[in-house]
Amino acid sequence: MNDGRSRTRLSIVAGLLLLAGSSLGCGAIAVENGIFPLPTIHLIWPLPEQLGLSAESMTLTSDNGGPIYCWFIPAEDPQATVIIHHGALINRSATSDHYQLLNRHHYNVFVYDYQGFGESLVVAQLATVLPDADAALAHVQQRDGPGSEKIILFGQSMGTLPAIAQAARSPDRVIALVIEGSFTETLPTWAFTLLGIAPDPLAYDRIPDELNSGLNIPSVTIPKHFIQSRNDQTTPIAGARTLYELATEPKSFVEVGGSHLLSVKQDPSYEAALVNFLSDVVGD
Repeated sequence: MNDGRSRTRLSIVAGLLLLAGSSLGCGAIAVENGIFPLPTIHLIWPLPEQLGLSAESMTLTSDNGGPIYCWFIPAEDPQATVIIHHGALINRSATSDHYQLLNRHHYNVFVYDYQGFGESLVVAQLATVLPDADAALAHVQQRDGPGSEKIILFGQSMGTLPAIAQAARSPDRVIALVIEGSFTETLPTWAFTLLGIAPDPLAYDRIPDELNSGLNIPSVTIPKHFIQSRNDQTTPIAGARTLYELATEPKSFVEVGGSHLLSVKQDPSYEAALVNFLSDVVGD
């Protein structure tokens, strides 16, 4: 009972922070190179341990010397390791529904925060997103142990940018790419605000070329799996379908229901949409 009340209080606090931030101008507390972080990106809850999962906490170093805070969540008899590149305006703790699902199906999960998110209190910048993602991937590539020989990149919303950019390089051990809430420059301008990117007519121009999914996706040769909600108002399904058309085979597209990145909780078909693809590529 007390745990339920605590969760309710935290949800209310998070909601108030979000509303307060929004009233201050697009939810921004700092602006640099196109990123608009909210206070909620520093609210780290729940921890894996609170959900009954063991986790190895660690701090990596990006190429600019900045710290990258991470969790490695091992699974029993793991089939592979999934790296989660999370979206904007949240931190790694907000991926708990996804990493619990993956853990149940015997996948290790490595989830990290870009600089400026979670415990990192520097100003978030688009320029550091890919280097931070590269540091996370390099660490997982160097790990030993069960499930470490096969890596799956899982990009969510803004996190689809570094996930696709990395997959385009055909990195060692990476066998598949999953992207949820993907988008292209066809997004309505206001949607970039919800992604944490500068809300102006030239918003997409603020994304560096190395993170441009439209440029990168044709170079991805590994199996690609698009999961997209038909109800997503932040990254509408039309943008995901445009990106899918630019992708080469092998590729697959699954349409689900639910709000932006919340299909995992709101659509009963989501679990099969993700796990069936993973089982196929791991089996291959």
